[in-house]
Parts: sequence; C-alpha cells; structure tokens
Amino acid sequence: MIAIPMHTKDATTLCDLYGKAPYFALLDETSGVFSVVENATQGEGPKCAKFLKSLGVDSTIFYHMGEGVYRAFEQHAISVYTAQHRYVSIDEIFINWGRFTQLDSTNFNELLDPGEGQSCQCGCH
Repeated sequence: MIAIPMHTKDATTLCDLYGKAPYFALLDETSGVFSVVENATQGEGPKCAKFLKSLGVDSTIFYHMGEGVYRAFEQHAISVYTAQHRYVSIDEIFINWGRFTQLDSTNFNELLDPGEGQSCQCGCH
C-alpha cells in the first residue's frame, strides 16, 4: 500500500509538505483503489512512519521531505519515492508507480528537500 500526503480529504494531488499533510490517501498499487485517512501525526513528520506502518503502508511518495522523516521511514522498512517536485495525482501515481525514483543510500542526499523556508526539526543534524 502506498501512502500519499494530501492537503484535504477530497484532494486529488499530493501535498507539498509531507509531515504537515492533514490526510493520507492509502492506495492499493495492484487495484488502484484508495481510501483517505486523517494524519494522526500531523506536524510531527518522523512519527508518520510508525502511524502509516500500522495501517499496512509499505511505500510512500513525496513532494518535499526532510532527512528526519526519511530516516524514520527507513527504520520502519517503508520505501520512499520522490515525485521530483511535481504535484502528481493519485491516478498518475497508480499508472506510473514503477517510474518514480526510489530513495536509497546512494541518492537520498540529493533527492531530499524539506521545502523552502523549512528546516529539519527532528534533531537528526
């Protein structure tokens, strides 16, 4: 299952600031069926990983994400993919899932970006 951060419950594109997203669309990458849940950890980015893992999430995609949030997903064995600063829709994510770049130890430094005016608040630096 793929977690997609959303600005509103009825949004169709991903939210730009991952940890501050009020909702997540939970997309079944096999069927394309999704449901929307409220982000119980809104504003506490690194805690999203544990919350989403408890919902059966094994992958996520982001527009902006800081290193602390990424490290938390890494610790919970959730794969992280970048939308490369594009507001992609849930449908685009489903159709093109195999084409998004997955972060790993060789590329995460260049692909992570907490967002303009944002800084990591998790103490990872």
